[in-house]
Amino acid sequence: MNPMKKITHLNPWTAGLAVLGVISMTSVLHAEAVAPAAPANTSQTQEATPPPAAAPAPGLLMTGLGKAGLAEPLNKAGINIYGYIEGGYMQDFSASSSHDGPTFMGFNNYKNTAILDKISLNVERTVDPTKKQFDVGFRLEGIYGADAAPWIHSYGLADTQTGRNQLDPLQAYVDIALPGVPMKLRVGKWIELAGFEQFSANIYGAFGDPTRGLYSYSYQFLYAEPGTQTGAYLTYVFNPKLTVDAGITRGWNASVKDQNSSIDFLGRVTYTPTDKTTVIFVMTEGPEYPIGAGVGLPSGDNSDYWTALDLVITHKVTDKLSLGLGFDYVETPHIPGNTGSDLQWGGVAQYVSYAFNPHFTLNTRLEWYSDAANGFSTGAGTSADYYAATAGVAIKPFPNDKVFSNLIIRPEIRYDYSDKPVFASGEHDQLTFNVDAIFTF
Repeated sequence: MNPMKKITHLNPWTAGLAVLGVISMTSVLHAEAVAPAAPANTSQTQEATPPPAAAPAPGLLMTGLGKAGLAEPLNKAGINIYGYIEGGYMQDFSASSSHDGPTFMGFNNYKNTAILDKISLNVERTVDPTKKQFDVGFRLEGIYGADAAPWIHSYGLADTQTGRNQLDPLQAYVDIALPGVPMKLRVGKWIELAGFEQFSANIYGAFGDPTRGLYSYSYQFLYAEPGTQTGAYLTYVFNPKLTVDAGITRGWNASVKDQNSSIDFLGRVTYTPTDKTTVIFVMTEGPEYPIGAGVGLPSGDNSDYWTALDLVITHKVTDKLSLGLGFDYVETPHIPGNTGSDLQWGGVAQYVSYAFNPHFTLNTRLEWYSDAANGFSTGAGTSADYYAATAGVAIKPFPNDKVFSNLIIRPEIRYDYSDKPVFASGEHDQLTFNVDAIFTF
């Protein structure tokens, strides 16, 4: 199943996407009589649509500041301070050590050992462009842990650190709501706008930040989407159903340094036909060949543009059942030092979430990912197709407790298969058990 060579070889991709799309769209067409989706916590999600009028309840940190008499000036200014701490463990049954071959599971390569994934601290003030009033907001987010080492660092920013746990200034931007129009301008560094497993585009929002329902990440998230972007873009809210973003960035994971001297185009369309269904399409266009990618190769490539397309569809079937579909496709005409033409990679994944009760939510993901660029996106060193099935449970042990309702535990089982022997010890497949705990504050 290799979609990357020519359009005539896209049959498996097209068939898989069609099947998953039919499943999701069938649910959309037959969901007119079901309950509406619960509103997301906008203090912990990126803004894809206008925020609700009601402010979210303060988190533990703001509550603590309030008891100390320090929150009143922050509340008056509309400033929210919040975060989370996450730690986890991944058992790879095909690997005997913590560094035994690639795992394709997360930001780091630590397995068979417990890790501190990250501590995240946010200071944020949101703005609402639909008020058509001048206003200024911002967000600062820093993280510390294994997730910051080394995958999340953008070029030239905190990328000289060593060791398992590192610091990263993940987000730093300013939002300016413009007077007289439902528009805002964002300038700075932000988490990418593409991808189902991003904060604004998934079905797991009830479980806080991060909102993904599974501990492990999809191949698409890891290898077919930028992690962060730096630049500027405008958001225009046409109506409650349609929001459009457009702007420029320095490229994939580029901030104080760039891969080259060219800029990228970034565009996003968010369409919400009902309160139960959201469709998000994102496109980036620009040269992305990274600095120092090979001995004797050019430091940057300004002429070969990468086209990255991302489509996300989410639908709330009932108040318990939610479906999601994610599709990514990246193509570039040439990569220096990489043989072949039509170098492409991407994949498709389907997500299902079912909330049994306030304590337990079942989350599943089926995915297929293909790299036809000689392993350029995955680092596997060979073109390969990947298949993965993941099933997990998000557990809230104390959903009604004022403090411990912020605790989430996510055990999961994941099976990966590749048509090439790319996993530990030259295996075609791997079986992993993963579990993490998140505490938001």
